[in-house]
Amino acid sequence: MSPRLLRLRLRRSLILIPSLYIVAAMVLGDVIPNLDRSGRFPLRIDVDIPTAHDILTSTATGMLAFTGLVVSSMLLVVQFAASQYSPRLVLWFRRDPLVKHAIGSFLAASVYPIVALRELNDKAADVPDVTVALSLALVVGASLLFLALLQRVLDRLRPRNLLGAVLRDGIAAGESIYPRALGPDTAPPAEDWRRDDPHVIRMRTHHGVLASFDRDPLVHAAKDAGVTIELVPSVGEYLSPGDPLFRVHGGTIPDRFAARALVVSDERTIEQDPAFALRIMVDTAIRALSPAVNDPTTAVQGIDAIEDLVRALADRDLETSLARDDAGVVRLYWPAPSWDALLDLAFSEIRMYGAASIQVTRRMRAALADLRDATDEIRHPAIDAQREALDATTMAAHPPGSRDHELAMGTDRLGLGLA
Repeated sequence: MSPRLLRLRLRRSLILIPSLYIVAAMVLGDVIPNLDRSGRFPLRIDVDIPTAHDILTSTATGMLAFTGLVVSSMLLVVQFAASQYSPRLVLWFRRDPLVKHAIGSFLAASVYPIVALRELNDKAADVPDVTVALSLALVVGASLLFLALLQRVLDRLRPRNLLGAVLRDGIAAGESIYPRALGPDTAPPAEDWRRDDPHVIRMRTHHGVLASFDRDPLVHAAKDAGVTIELVPSVGEYLSPGDPLFRVHGGTIPDRFAARALVVSDERTIEQDPAFALRIMVDTAIRALSPAVNDPTTAVQGIDAIEDLVRALADRDLETSLARDDAGVVRLYWPAPSWDALLDLAFSEIRMYGAASIQVTRRMRAALADLRDATDEIRHPAIDAQREALDATTMAAHPPGSRDHELAMGTDRLGLGLA
C-alpha cells in the first residue's frame, strides 16, 4: 500500500488517534509515580496520599461519564445535520481531526488516573504531587478541547460555515482530478494510446464505492511496463465484484498491484471527487426547499457556494483527465465529469424543486450571469442552455401575465432584496 493511500485510510479511522491517547495515558500512569518516588521533580503542592486517591478516583469516574455524555451529544448533532442538510455529511464529521483529538483527550484523562492509582497506597512515603498535577493538567486540556469541539460543532451547524468547508474541499478535489488549468491550447487529447484488445483487470473482492486512486504509482507502473492504464469507473462510482477496474493498453501489469492503487470505501468522499462536494451542496439546497422545511434562504446560500465551486472548476481543463510520463506519453487516463455534466449536477435539481421560489430563481439567474462573465467562451454554450432551461421552468411556475412573473424573472444576488 502506498503512503498516500495509507494516510487516506488512517484519516477515515476513528480509532487510531484516540488509541494513541490511551496508550500514552497508560505509559504516563506507570512512569509519573516513579518520578514522584525519586523526588527529583518536587512541585510542593503538598497532596497527601488519601487526598491524591480521592482526586484521581473522582477524575477517572467523572471523565468516563463526561466522555459518554459528549459522545452521545455528538451523535445527536450528527443525526440533526444528516436530517437537516444531507446524510452524506456523517462521514465528514467522523473524519474531523478535532473530534478525534477531543475524544482521545477525554479518554486519556480517565485512563491515566486509573493506571496511576495502582501505585498509590496508604503506606507510601512519597508525596504524589507530580501524579496529581498531571491528572489535573489532563482534565484542563480535555476541557479546552471540549470547548473547541463545541465551537466547531456549532459552526458546522451554521449553513454558511458548513457550505464553506465543503467548498474548500471541493476546490482542492477539483485541482486533484483535473490537474491542468484551462488554457488556449485546451483540446480533447488524442487517443492513439487505445488498443482494440486491452487487458482488463476486474474487481475481485468486496463491493463498494471508488473513493480515490493513487496516481503516481500507476503512472510509474505503466511507464515501466510500456503501457497505458485506463481507469474504467469514475471516482464516486459504485463497484460490484466482477466489474472492470482497469483496461491496460499495449501490455499487462500485475492485477493485484493495480487493485491496491484504489481505495474502495462504503461511500463517496471529496478527496478526488468535486462532484460529491456539489452533491452535498445541492442536497442541502433542495432539502431546504422541501415543503416540510420551506427555507429558501438556505437554498440561496447553497447556490452561493455552488457558484464559487463551479467557477473554480470552470478554470480547470475538464477535457484532460490524464497523466503523462517525463517523455510526454499518456500513461494513465481516468474518467471525470464534463463541464455540461457539472452544470447539470449543480443547477438542474435546484431549478426543478425551486421553480416556485422567487428567491431561488432570481439567485440562480444571477449565478448563471456571473458565471458567464467570469468564464472562458468555451464554457458559455452550456451556461446559456442552463439559462434557457431556468427561464422555461420559471415561466411554467409563474406564467406571463401572472402577478409574480416579472419578479421571478429578475436577477438578484441576494435572492430577494436587490433590483
